[in-house]
Amino acid sequence: MVWAETPKGRAAVSAVAGQIRFSLFGKERAARRRLWRGLASAARDARIVAALQAEVAAYLGRLGQLVYADGLPRIGVNLHRLVVVPRVLLNSAAYRSIHENLMAHPVVASLEGGDALRDFWFLRLIREIHTAIVRAEPSPKHPLPAGDEWISVGLNTDFVWRVPFNAPAWAGHHYVLELTRDPITRAVRKAVAERVSGFETSLASLSKVERGEILRRAASVPD
Repeated sequence: MVWAETPKGRAAVSAVAGQIRFSLFGKERAARRRLWRGLASAARDARIVAALQAEVAAYLGRLGQLVYADGLPRIGVNLHRLVVVPRVLLNSAAYRSIHENLMAHPVVASLEGGDALRDFWFLRLIREIHTAIVRAEPSPKHPLPAGDEWISVGLNTDFVWRVPFNAPAWAGHHYVLELTRDPITRAVRKAVAERVSGFETSLASLSKVERGEILRRAASVPD
């Protein structure tokens, strides 16, 4: 468990180890195994499985809400809006939803290891969702649904929107295209690809202050 090597993880392991009177192979090792078994048991609970599946299904759909946030870079492409949505906004919204919905279940709320282990679990889920999206390689030709009226047509995984400090970096952003009654033709897809390329160049010129201001203005969008 990489989590157990973090400061919060070590503290949780030490707390559990202090409750163990004797272990042939060491209290700390026994504590790690106990915490992992508890997490694995919670993750197999049918109610938790259903809640996790719902969060996975809802993840990209939040892009269709976040596109309306104030101050996000956007441009019109043949009567379709193209919006840049930083992953930090998407993942922050996802984390809040996962935390709220899973903490409503006693098996998660009472999980041994407390907030440290739950935080590891929730962040790992978000990372796994992102990994699956990276493998899917959204593009104008092969978009991913992002709500009823939007699609993800591109993904940047490296652009630094903020200095993470003690929070996840969550670098990069989605390029989200509006669906209208006008069809997404080959010409539209070509134009979108050109606009995405243009954004990649123009965004790189933003200062840290400008990037922070974009996030600050956009952060008021409702989940």
